[in-house]
Amino acid sequence: MNRTLHRTVGPAAFLAILLLAPGFLRAEDDIAVRAEVNKAFLTIGDPVTYTVTVTHAPEIKILNRIPAPDSGILEVKKIEEIHRTEKKKIVTGRRFTLTTYRLGEFVLDPVDINYKAGEGAEQTIQTNKIYLTVKSVAEGEPKEDIRDVKTVVPLTKHTGKLLIIPAILLALLAACLIYRNRTAKGGAALATETVLTSGEEALARLAELFDSDLLKRGFVKLYYLKLSEILRVYLEKRYGILAVESTTYEIMRAFRDIPLTTELKEKLNYVLSSADLAKFAKWVPQPAEVLSINKKAEEIVRESTPAETPEGEAPRGV
Repeated sequence: MNRTLHRTVGPAAFLAILLLAPGFLRAEDDIAVRAEVNKAFLTIGDPVTYTVTVTHAPEIKILNRIPAPDSGILEVKKIEEIHRTEKKKIVTGRRFTLTTYRLGEFVLDPVDINYKAGEGAEQTIQTNKIYLTVKSVAEGEPKEDIRDVKTVVPLTKHTGKLLIIPAILLALLAACLIYRNRTAKGGAALATETVLTSGEEALARLAELFDSDLLKRGFVKLYYLKLSEILRVYLEKRYGILAVESTTYEIMRAFRDIPLTTELKEKLNYVLSSADLAKFAKWVPQPAEVLSINKKAEEIVRESTPAETPEGEAPRGV
């Protein structure tokens, strides 16, 4: 029995998805088989139900067991056995709950069902192919982004924060007055201090992260939490968007109105989506992928950093 799962690309795949994804019946005499999924388009981490059933007359004997899909691409979360009777015929099969953390278009190849009718020779019947398309959240309609779910913050907490803000401002004003008074009396000169631009600060923090031993010690999630935070802080300072508390989808949507090159937007989506996978989908990138992500993260900062001064950012755009 040949049972494989592989990728496919091209417009033909989308037509086949629409025609074949719900499954169709293949029948020979008193036996029929069906393969189907509950949805053909899904985002990373979404569950999908894949069902293979065989409907046959009581005198027909099924000779093989329905195999699970390739676990290298689709992760099997649950398997249910099917056995019932419909209109004097027997219905058997298996129902698989699957998920995947890989992007692309995939094909579940036909399942071979071997059977014998009475004393006759062994025969084989095949199910139909099943097509699946897995997209990142940023490519399709947003359902849920790969991020921690925040609890609802009571209104009293917001009220407390609003009261704290004036107190902080008053404290800062008092500190400034005291400092100014002491400087005037003592005639002390202010020490020269180097102020980094947002781009220089981001590159310095990235270099420090790249030189760390977090990945060697197995702290993959922490590494990509820090990488994502560095880029989001930079984007917020550079472009004035709410990047730190936004999802990857929300950030990419904000950049629709910001004149960046298509190449730079693709790099940004690649790095942030990869960081999301490592943080929340337990994805562990290979060494070559780590280097690629690191390189693109640096390029995002370098290519989007204008000739700016510490006093303020340059206008938006590249």
